[in-house]
Amino acid sequence: MAEKMSVMAYLENKYICRQADMDEAWRTLMLAQHHDSWIVPYNGLNRKGTWADQIKRWTDSTNHIADGIIEASMQSFNEKFIPQNNAQQQYIRVFNTLGMRRKEVVSVLLPTEFENADLSVYDWKGKDIGSLVENEGKEIRLFFEAEIPPFGYSTYCIKKKEVGKKIVAGSEKVSESKKVNEQEYVIENDMYKVVFDLSKGGVIKSLIAKKEGNKEFARKTGEYFLGELRGFFYEEGKFRSSTEAPARLTILRDNIYEKKVKIEGEIASHPFTQLITLSKGVKRIDFELTVDWKKNVGIGEYKENHWSGNRRAFCDDRFKLNVLFPADLRSPRIYKNAPFDVCESTLDNTFFNSWDQIKHNIILNWVDLAEQKGDYALALFSDHTTSYSYGEDFPLGLTAQYSGGGLWGPDYKITGPLKMKYAIMPHRGKWDKASVANSSDCWNEPLLSSCYSVAKPESKSFINLQNTGYQVSAVYLENGKIVLRLFNSEGNEKLQKVTFDMPLSGVEEVDLNGKCVEKKNIKTCAGKSDMMISMPRFGVRTCLLYTSPSPRD
Repeated sequence: MAEKMSVMAYLENKYICRQADMDEAWRTLMLAQHHDSWIVPYNGLNRKGTWADQIKRWTDSTNHIADGIIEASMQSFNEKFIPQNNAQQQYIRVFNTLGMRRKEVVSVLLPTEFENADLSVYDWKGKDIGSLVENEGKEIRLFFEAEIPPFGYSTYCIKKKEVGKKIVAGSEKVSESKKVNEQEYVIENDMYKVVFDLSKGGVIKSLIAKKEGNKEFARKTGEYFLGELRGFFYEEGKFRSSTEAPARLTILRDNIYEKKVKIEGEIASHPFTQLITLSKGVKRIDFELTVDWKKNVGIGEYKENHWSGNRRAFCDDRFKLNVLFPADLRSPRIYKNAPFDVCESTLDNTFFNSWDQIKHNIILNWVDLAEQKGDYALALFSDHTTSYSYGEDFPLGLTAQYSGGGLWGPDYKITGPLKMKYAIMPHRGKWDKASVANSSDCWNEPLLSSCYSVAKPESKSFINLQNTGYQVSAVYLENGKIVLRLFNSEGNEKLQKVTFDMPLSGVEEVDLNGKCVEKKNIKTCAGKSDMMISMPRFGVRTCLLYTSPSPRD
């Protein structure tokens, strides 16, 4: 997102980030990503812990630099205007780094001078679009539904209507109106009705998708529950589950734009919290899990003392700490994404416990559990590159934690809280028809926003891939040119139109070495340029965009 935002800022106001910063962000990211970085070279390097400790340091560095570039890119939009002190209004610019149009709820923290003010939000056309303000302790949060064009931004104006005490929505207390009985609570929005069973650790007893024919997605039979935490604690010699202890539910947010609850429970006496969020118009349900381990405990099939043997304790993921998703689907199969690919699993199950029986069970960004003889499916998104479990008698499970001996001998102990984010998306149709890849992109590249004292009311798209099935895989500056890499994630092989909101003097399709493969024909009218391009499903094309005369002409 940092490269994308910096290009957007360059096209708008010629902002250029420090190349040394971008290079350093890539350097530490690459150190953390190569094949052997996760197993061999860095254990005990310079006495700085295991490979996992090294990876965390490098990725933290990359994230810090990238966050700084994103913030500087957004703030560069403010430099075009002379600062003004207008206490009655502010501007919010919402940025979209994807190549498709988005309509999503945006929440923004406002300056304290807007406290107790009655506000209106206007789009770039001057239309009052509706909004809601909530107090969060000493902070003020504004909610509204934003529409942002492909790879571009929209500007919104926040105005004070009149000063006076404003009644704010939301409460930290459980609303009695949401109580089904003493142990069950329901949250509901325009997309879903979700029932939590607090007597079983806050698992999801019912998940009804309103936009999918009121389909019930939570399986009602069997020994597993949707949202259950489960793993084999080998020092105790048994499986432990979050369903063994009751949970407590707190409503954190309850308004038309967002429903958010906190589940607090225990697994094997260790406290955990789950934050679950439903957003208006969004098919995705977001989860944020934290397990606050009291101490190190062993989780896996057994205590591993012979890591070099063929049979290994860390192979069968059913024994690791899992988040389970038993779904009411008929004879489903697994689809999952890989780098520039999507695969259909032909495995009956993911289970193995020896090196020579290894099976592919990796989740990169998402897996989709889809009916083969029906139309329903459940997509699972993960912010961790981790593994999943699935089989005829075992539900889809997301691997959250392993603690014990691993490759090359180290004992990978629990040294702090487990934190991970994931999401589920009930849907109809195969993954491509349901735009699972696009939904994953929306989750991984959330809308960005920034406040300005003054801004031009406008909505602008720099690169429009709408209805092509393509993704903006990468876009960055190189030697004064814009490098654009497109990936056909869900489209077909037909010619597609890509629109640029800028006059281009030339576009070259190049190979990965930068060699020109084809000079593209472009049509320019009213400051916009159109280009026709085609590629097969899962194909990649790289283009050089010239905003000044091409040196090769």
